[in-house]
Amino acid sequence: MYFDEEFIKSLPDDWAYAIENITYRFNVIINDNDLGIQAKHSAAKEVLMLIKVYSKKHKLNRPIPTISGDQEADITSAKNLMNELHYISERHIRRQSQENELKNYENIFEIALLDKFHYEFSEGDLKKIQELLNKLRALIPDTKDLEEDHKRRLLKKLEALQSELHKKVSDLDRFWGFFIDASIVVGKMGENAKPMVDIIKQIVSIIWPTQTRAYELSSDLPFKLLGQPEENKSKDDKS
Repeated sequence: MYFDEEFIKSLPDDWAYAIENITYRFNVIINDNDLGIQAKHSAAKEVLMLIKVYSKKHKLNRPIPTISGDQEADITSAKNLMNELHYISERHIRRQSQENELKNYENIFEIALLDKFHYEFSEGDLKKIQELLNKLRALIPDTKDLEEDHKRRLLKKLEALQSELHKKVSDLDRFWGFFIDASIVVGKMGENAKPMVDIIKQIVSIIWPTQTRAYELSSDLPFKLLGQPEENKSKDDKS
């Protein structure tokens, strides 16, 4: 199958980005000159049925063309549907991006004028984070064993994160959301993930102290996930 279970599970939660990933995969198949019409017809039938079920689940209310069995006609129907959905998803993403931009401006002014709770980076930390994020942006496209769909998803999240990075920010949610997504993806990659992991660790080493300071905790408080066991104590400590 061209749209197997692994691909479906990798789709973003946001329907618009999911449609973009499905469209991208479909276009790669359709434009592959090494594939014959039978293979492309199979991909067309798969994508039509995938969109039918996906549309039902996410209440997109899109009419799905009937599969006629005519190879050329079914491929054309699938192309037309995906082009239409691509147009709709792009508009949604642009609108979402504009809303996020306006919200970002609102947060900046609330911090400045209303003394809203915020996190503040030093100029040095801000510059270092941007440098590390740029390294990550350059690294992702060339990372081996990372599927194109995962690359595109991580790059989109990275772009959104960088667009909202300022000296003062109202939350660090995008950082932690990106780190979680990246951790899930690179967890399957083994040694090839090490350069990405090293950069993420460096960013966390800046983000975490910034967060602890905002809550008036010690800036050298060790980073520990919920449920993570305490470090082993010496025998003398236990006695």
